[in-house]
Amino acid sequence: VMDLDVDEEETFELVGPGQENPDKGRILTGSPIGQGLIGRKKGDTVEIQVPSGTITFKILEISAANL
Repeated sequence: VMDLDVDEEETFELVGPGQENPDKGRILTGSPIGQGLIGRKKGDTVEIQVPSGTITFKILEISAANL
């Protein structure tokens, strides 16, 4: 995603409980960011409410994890 508030690219991996590691971009599907990204598609712009305010992302790419 592109964080439009700071003009910076970020990569997130949406994971289940016990697998999260925010320092490595692994965020819970149930977190505000996870919930805001689920169901979106490439090119979407989304505003997500987080405890510190609102962040705006543009989705640049979506891929499935290699299992």
